[in-house]
Amino acid sequence: MAEESIYSLKMRAEANGRHISGAEKILPETAVGDFARALLERAMHHANGRPDFVNLKIEKLPADKVLDLEALPVRTVEVSSPGQGRGVMTKLLEDSGVANAAVIVDMLYRTSGMRGAILLDADTLERLEPDHQRGVRATLMDDAESACKGANSCKEHYAEAIVLATKVAHAPGMTAELCISDDPDYTTGYIASRKLGYVRITRLKSPGSPQGGRIFLCRTKEAPAERIIDYLERAPVRVTGVQPLRREGVFDKTGFVNGALESLKRGNLFRDELIFDSAAAPCVELGGRGTLLLSSNDYLDLARDERVVRAAKDALEKFGLGSGGSRLTTGSTVLHRELEHELAGFKETEDALVFNTGFAANSGIIPALCPPEGVIFSDELNHASIIDGCRAAKARTVIYRHCDMHDLAEKVRTIAPRQGGLIVSDAVFSMDGDIAPLPDILDTAQEFGLFTMLDEAHSTGVIGKTGHGIREHFSESRHPDILMGTLSKALGAEGGFVCCTAEMRRFLYHRCRSFIFSTSLPAAVMAGALAALEIIESEPERVRALRGNVKFFIAELAKHGIQCVSDSAIVPIHIGDEEKAASAAVRLRTRGIVIPAIRYPTVKRGEARLRAALMATHTHEQLAFAARIISQSLRETKKI
Repeated sequence: MAEESIYSLKMRAEANGRHISGAEKILPETAVGDFARALLERAMHHANGRPDFVNLKIEKLPADKVLDLEALPVRTVEVSSPGQGRGVMTKLLEDSGVANAAVIVDMLYRTSGMRGAILLDADTLERLEPDHQRGVRATLMDDAESACKGANSCKEHYAEAIVLATKVAHAPGMTAELCISDDPDYTTGYIASRKLGYVRITRLKSPGSPQGGRIFLCRTKEAPAERIIDYLERAPVRVTGVQPLRREGVFDKTGFVNGALESLKRGNLFRDELIFDSAAAPCVELGGRGTLLLSSNDYLDLARDERVVRAAKDALEKFGLGSGGSRLTTGSTVLHRELEHELAGFKETEDALVFNTGFAANSGIIPALCPPEGVIFSDELNHASIIDGCRAAKARTVIYRHCDMHDLAEKVRTIAPRQGGLIVSDAVFSMDGDIAPLPDILDTAQEFGLFTMLDEAHSTGVIGKTGHGIREHFSESRHPDILMGTLSKALGAEGGFVCCTAEMRRFLYHRCRSFIFSTSLPAAVMAGALAALEIIESEPERVRALRGNVKFFIAELAKHGIQCVSDSAIVPIHIGDEEKAASAAVRLRTRGIVIPAIRYPTVKRGEARLRAALMATHTHEQLAFAARIISQSLRETKKI
């Protein structure tokens, strides 16, 4: 398909030989008609008067000759008087290395009435334009997004100024551009260069003054005048990234978003989005290439198990796709309650309650459980969902050192909460893979009458002899008040859950806002999770295979000089520096391995790491290959 033709549109309007309006566009052929009419409308209705002559020139351009330039960055300097504005412009020119700054600025104020600009040598102050009455004009330029913005963009004077300033700044030998608008109602002018950007100075003349002018300041020792003029008048330019002017006192939405993204990039905290062409598995399709995946939390590889998929399909056909509403208002399917009963049996509790996500469970349970006069004791490395739950609660939150039971006991003893308290902790910590000391937590809670809540997102199906979680891991007969978990990791489905007493379930059912005000998960998800739970119960060898893979992988890393420790399916490879961690992850991906670089705010600054998550179905050959490539990538990264 042939590329669409590009056209230049130039409009010029005069009254009694006096220039009153001008504008130009560079557009695809399909936009020419609308913009031609808009330019003529602008010519006929201008603040400088009604024209008696209007010229509209339309010219086809060679598409391969059009230059694309990024718009100059913009900043505004507020001043209270033209004299102050003039001083600012002079100082900025001096800072740009121009010796005759005051003389040049004075010349700017004596250029009124010229159709074009003075082309001035910054060192010799020689005027270089062939016709001193006409001056030099920068033409053949436009905002690259004009066609998308529509014909009304013909009236955006500020955008036109950015486009002109950007083109001029990129001229060979150009030092700076100085401009005062000849619009009587517009007192703002600017100085622009590639070094300074586009600097708006809010007051360079008094309101109502027709004074205006423009100087292109260059150095002919860097480029001859003929070459500069040829670029200004004949090189077609489109400028990308032209942003609307932010009005003073109005929040800059675009600047806020772009600034935040740039800050992430500067801090090596920007994350690339990976798009897979296949289900999460030990090997996936990424960008049309087979890739070893060491980042999935589907630890037992149940999400694509044919029995799980078949159960979900059968429920989908029977119950449909969506659930239709909140369980409090619309009700539950039999599969919701069946899953809750099975989860309770799996965790040896009286009952259970399913949430839409693990995040929703944690962020909703804690505020529901903790009154304003209560105290929450939270491990310093708890998951973000627990942190958000603590922040949402009106109770006081006290952070204790990671898995430090002496510190926890001391803080509980010192505060001695009498109006309700909660100790909350991850069971398996998601970034380090270590396990919370459940018996000690229960001891402290029992002594002071505190609720206990353990997040088993990464322990269900993973730790304990048969994957039943943290109580089985410690052979602990006592029950925390709340065992929270997820269906979305080892169970290969989606959602969160709470295992607790029947009374606690009823309490959360009526008091937990993240449960009450959410449309419930589909029945098909419940059916898939039920099938996965049955597989875990009947095939404990999956848990043993996962544990064997973790042991093998750590041993292989050690062979290459990388020391790691893990009691779960998460193997952290500590690096420290964010840039090196991000670089290592990219290197691994180019070599066919996906392991994410975990950086701030997920972990503390300076504690970046690669976080490998293993599956029961990874082969030893795959893990040995991964360990070798990780070692190579880390050695190369440290040379950067």
